[in-house]
Order: sequence, then C-alpha cells, then structure tokens
Amino acid sequence: MGKVFSSESESEHDSHSPVQSYEPPAPPPAPPCPFTSTPWRTTPAWSEDSESSLRKQIEKIHPKWNRENVEETNPEKKQKRKKPTIVLVGPVGAGKSSFVNAILSVSKGHKVDRALTERGSKSCTTTYDKYTDKSLLDRFRLRDCMGLEQSEEEGFNVADMVALLEGHVKDGYTFNPRSPISPEHNKWRANPEFEHQTHCVVFVVDANVMHIGIPPAYVRKIREIQDAVKRLRVPRVLILTKADVLCKEVHNDIANMFRSVKVREAVKTASEVFNIPEASIHPVTNYEDEDSIEISWKRNIPLLLALRQITQYANDMIEAVNEHSDSD
Repeated sequence: MGKVFSSESESEHDSHSPVQSYEPPAPPPAPPCPFTSTPWRTTPAWSEDSESSLRKQIEKIHPKWNRENVEETNPEKKQKRKKPTIVLVGPVGAGKSSFVNAILSVSKGHKVDRALTERGSKSCTTTYDKYTDKSLLDRFRLRDCMGLEQSEEEGFNVADMVALLEGHVKDGYTFNPRSPISPEHNKWRANPEFEHQTHCVVFVVDANVMHIGIPPAYVRKIREIQDAVKRLRVPRVLILTKADVLCKEVHNDIANMFRSVKVREAVKTASEVFNIPEASIHPVTNYEDEDSIEISWKRNIPLLLALRQITQYANDMIEAVNEHSDSD
C-alpha cells in the first residue's frame, strides 16, 4: 500500500532503484482581489446623512440669468423661470430613459416611470421631451434624445446635435433618423436665446458594454457629437449605467462601487475611448431592475453625485456667459 510505481514494470526494477515520489500540482493562483485597497474615488461617507447632504447641495445651486432675482416669489413669474437645459445622448439600450426615471425617483422620494423604457434594439424615445419637477430639478430641465444606433439610417441623427446645442429645436420635435431638422421645419426656432441652448451634455453608456468593448460605429458617432459639443464649449459628463452588472460585490452592496476594480477599469476605459476626464465619469445603477418598490439611500448616492456635477457644470456655463456679457 502506498507504493508508487515508475513507468517501468516492477519486475524490471533493480532493488536499488529510487522510488519516484508523487508531487501534487501547484495550486492555482489566487483570484485577483475584486477591491482596491482604498477607494479609488473620494466620496462622502456612505450614510443617510451624506445622501441628505448631497440633496441640499444640489438644491442650493441657483442659476442666475443676467443677475435676475432667482428668489422670485410671484407664482406666475416663477413658473416661467428660465432653466438650464441638460441633454442626454447615448446608444439604444444604454439606459438614458432609465437614468431620467432614476433621477426623478431620487428627487421625488419614490419610484417614477415618466420616461418610456423598453428592452429592445430600437429607441423608445422618438421625440425631444423635457423632464423637470418641483424638487431637485426645480431649476433645471433634463432632455432625452433618440438613442444612437450602429446603422447610419437608424437612431439619432448626429446632424441634429448642433441644432440642439444652439437651441434651434423646440419641444416635441420628432426625431427623423434619415433627415435632420432644418429651418423649414415647424419645430425649428429661428432665433434662439441663451436660455434655449444646451448647458450640459450627458453621454450615457452601458458599463457592461464598455467593459466588453463598445462597437466602433457607436464610438464614431459619439465622437462626432463630442466635436460639436467641444466646439461650442458645452460641458460634458459621462454616465456609466448598470455598473452593478460588472461586479457581484457591487450588486450585493452598492457601497462597494468605488472600491471595485472592474468598475474602476470601466471608468478608465471610458475616459480613454471618449476623451472625457475620469472625474467627469459617473458609474451608477438605475432603478429599472430593482425588485423593491422602494428607493434606497445607498443607490441614490452615486446618482446624486452625478446630478450634483451635472447641475454644477450647467450653472458654471451660465456664470461664464454672464461674466463675458458683463465685461463687454
């Protein structure tokens, strides 16, 4: 028992032949740690107090339009108050409309389903719609666009982007993948004012697609849009949706978001592909796949961090234009 044989038969062994010992294979290398030793992004503590503090910071952002009184008390004038425009752009299925619903859910304190969402290869958004509310978006408006598709003749027509940025497109415009808006269209605004323009562009990309490789056609279209955005000096933010799909630990506890190696890699890749600073890229999880009917302060924190920067950037653009006007 316990004797180990060589490749030769026992009878061929000489009595002095050494017995070959068995060496077990080396154990496989330990799997890489899913976490960085310290958070790769500095954020507030994960607590309900931090969530509340982020809300208050956003509520304190008061865009000033040429020194107008932002504390207007007249209900009729307050209703007509100018609001910065934040435009969402991204591929079909990236979660643009779900992001709108998530922001509205955070703002209202309960789940909201105002922006149409649907799983599929075609865009649910076909018209240029606006979203606002009486809370976090009281002084801002979100606008959702038709989703980008790989085909040149499908999805959002990138030629529409300049018109959106410059404020030529009116509410309710129906996107036409094969023909961009023109001055002859009844939804064309001939002489837009600064308030009609876009004050921040938010690119929305599926974090999982970013991880496995975004199709070149999408990259090319987004870069075309970016060229127009940069030319007009409109600030940019990138949202990585469905970040919990990348990492089981993040799915189990959203507070692991900024220690996850995979989420960190997705942010770095997005920065390289789209030439947007990492500090302007926000991994989030929307509420569309959440079974609970309640919202969660933990899930809210990454969404609020993103919204705070978006609203700050939009407000910064308004301040910069006001300062330029004052110096003329």
